[in-house]
Amino acid sequence: MSTKIKTLISGRRLLLLMLVCLLVSVPSASCKPENIDAPDTKSANVSTLDRLQMNLFVNYDVNVQPTIQGKAANVSLGLSVNYIDIDELNGKITLHCWLNVQWVDEQRSWNIKQYDNITKLHIPDSKVWKPQIMIFNAAADEGNYPVSTQVILSNDGSFQWVPPAVYTAYCALNMLNWPYDQQICKLKIGTWSVSNLNAAYSKAINYDDRVQSSEWEIVSGRTRFVHQDYYSYVEFIFTTQRRSTMYTAVIFTPASCIVLLALATFWLPPKMGEKILLNGILILMIAAFLMYFAQLLPVLGGNTPLVVVFYSSSLLLISISTIIEVVVLYLATAQHKRRVPDLVKRLLNGKLGTCLLLSHFTNEAEQPARQSNGVPKEMDENLYDSVDDVTNPLDINPTGVPSARALQFDWMLLATAVDRICFICFSLVFIALSIVYAI
Repeated sequence: MSTKIKTLISGRRLLLLMLVCLLVSVPSASCKPENIDAPDTKSANVSTLDRLQMNLFVNYDVNVQPTIQGKAANVSLGLSVNYIDIDELNGKITLHCWLNVQWVDEQRSWNIKQYDNITKLHIPDSKVWKPQIMIFNAAADEGNYPVSTQVILSNDGSFQWVPPAVYTAYCALNMLNWPYDQQICKLKIGTWSVSNLNAAYSKAINYDDRVQSSEWEIVSGRTRFVHQDYYSYVEFIFTTQRRSTMYTAVIFTPASCIVLLALATFWLPPKMGEKILLNGILILMIAAFLMYFAQLLPVLGGNTPLVVVFYSSSLLLISISTIIEVVVLYLATAQHKRRVPDLVKRLLNGKLGTCLLLSHFTNEAEQPARQSNGVPKEMDENLYDSVDDVTNPLDINPTGVPSARALQFDWMLLATAVDRICFICFSLVFIALSIVYAI
């Protein structure tokens, strides 16, 4: 029995020993140091941001304009121009830009030391109050409102909203000096919900990110604030200059060639019918250019471009020149029975003829070189088988020839004089048109 008791006591001791060891091992295991990850800075910041936003926008109403000392906060508006284009046919200007809208809400400021030195918040624009910006002189129903973007809130309570926008507005175009024209276009951007809108900050129009247009260059830009009883807007005034390098080659070089060819027809021999053909070709060229202008320019514009006036005037002048050449051709080729008036002959053989460079013809006619029958050498060939063989005043010498041939010489000389006088008159007219256009 004592043996059993000893065995029982030994078993109890063993069990007690195991229990003691278990109790000792559990605290030591729980107190054993483990690898604890360092706190996630990013997660901590997110938590701080959430706390900051909760504190800033508690009881915040997105439909109420912020106030400063009981007065509605001022809203400043500016533009960062990206690209500008002008539609001449429809009288519209299209501006691709970034708006720069700024205002201050003192109740949304915070101490950065209390929020892990956070100085800025990026907030969806749907969660804060913002002015409803629109363009008052819009020329399109769509695309005249800024795109939704985030608003930047600084720790001093200032808001900055920079949405992209494409604005299309009507513009009264002055096409008088096209294609060397300058256009002044206005964009009236404002809001019905804010009465104290302004463009007070120093750089209301920014061109740093501008993409150069292939046709238009912005010369200057300025702003003007307009305040009405129920609304206000900022008027952005842009002065643009057209780039005219291409038009010089396409429009003015052909115009110069047309003028030179039109004047050259007066120096061709009076009997050449090809002069009328050349004028006809020039008329077709001018008509083609006028059709080109009609497609390129507004038909109902208030000012007709001077270059169009130049082409249309050239069309009229060349048409008159064609009629004159028909008369000159008749004077040079018809078999006249009447003599040229003596007064006209004296003028042509005098100072007027010298000024018109006709003395060369009369000197040739007075050369004493003749054959034995009294006929000039030029007539000894087949030039005078008939009066119709005459091609220019040099072919006829009235001295010692039948009266019909002398008569034909006088009329040819008169036809040449008409050509020379028309050359002088048309040259003066074309020069005057060029000066007027240049002005």
